[in-house]
Amino acid sequence: MIRTIVSDRKKLLDLITLLAAVIFVIILSAAVPNFLSLNNVINVLEQLTTIGMLCLGMTFILIIGGIDLSMPAVLMAATVPGAMIMSKTGNVLVGVVIILGVGIIFGMINGIAIAKARMIPFIVTLSTQIIANGFAVMITNSKSVFGLPDVFLFLGIKIGIVPISIPIFFIIAVISHIILAKTKYGRIFYMIGQNENTARISGIRTDLYIFCTYIIASIYACIAGILLAARTNMAGATMVGNTMLTDTISAAVIGGASLSGGKGNIFGSVLGALFITVISNFINLMGYSYYVGLIIKGVLIVIIIALDRLRNRE
Repeated sequence: MIRTIVSDRKKLLDLITLLAAVIFVIILSAAVPNFLSLNNVINVLEQLTTIGMLCLGMTFILIIGGIDLSMPAVLMAATVPGAMIMSKTGNVLVGVVIILGVGIIFGMINGIAIAKARMIPFIVTLSTQIIANGFAVMITNSKSVFGLPDVFLFLGIKIGIVPISIPIFFIIAVISHIILAKTKYGRIFYMIGQNENTARISGIRTDLYIFCTYIIASIYACIAGILLAARTNMAGATMVGNTMLTDTISAAVIGGASLSGGKGNIFGSVLGALFITVISNFINLMGYSYYVGLIIKGVLIVIIIALDRLRNRE
């Protein structure tokens, strides 16, 4: 009986959160000029591809009960050396392999420390974030990399009015949804997040799954970096904003993921990422300063954490 009441309350709060987001978007569309114009909608969806891709990876991490503070930093640290190779040699294949390779190395570092050494995910990924940021700054000497090959920039072009990165993102989101919702591996992710000890006693190699999840998250970060670099024809240690990490976590939590683990879905995370992107777009359209934007997002994060606590309070 108690579990039923708790479950019903969580579903109600999830519904209220999504409805509040929808109502907010409706209010914006009425209050902000050109908010629903075709160009602005395309712009929002294009911006969605970066935070959305990171949010997909973060969803996997949150479901198993972990946290990854290093994803935006890994995006930059992996993309920069690959972009440098492509800029100097024109070899796109080698550049992409380097991007994925560097990202996977960071994911393996996180995975080994957390899954094998049983270190705290917050501390491990915070350390990895610092290392990745330092690596990106060091190899670029704080300068951006330009002049990427045309073949690579194809990922950033538009077909008609639709940037090719948008369908790429949604295809990857659908595949991610199928993995989590339709396969036994997805069910195992949820089992680990709900109770890792129980999952281990049941014969599941929890350490292996946790290790692989951090690699998966880093791969998503690499894909986000590839799409962003192709769209902007640039890579560097500042290619994502300072709020990208909090935006990513907030988006996943808005979409139904829990900081306590064992909960989340791709569809909700995409909606959460869209909501955060709309907030950023609103701040830009209204001409608010960078610092006002930080205040707005900071207040939003506090509200989101409070909602997460309410949703998961027994």
